[in-house]
Amino acid sequence: MIESKNNASRNLEKALQALEQAKQCVANEKKKQNEKKRKAENHHKYIMDGVILSRSV
Repeated sequence: MIESKNNASRNLEKALQALEQAKQCVANEKKKQNEKKRKAENHHKYIMDGVILSRSV
């Protein structure tokens, strides 16, 4: 009986660790996606700024 409780406790710990790793993985992936989006938006802004500046000169 005690062994089954210890085993269940170990399994619970392993599951919680796996959950934390999955959360970190999702957070990192979201961070990467946001960075890609931001870079693309900034690139577009720079391109458009160059077009506007060249036309106004």
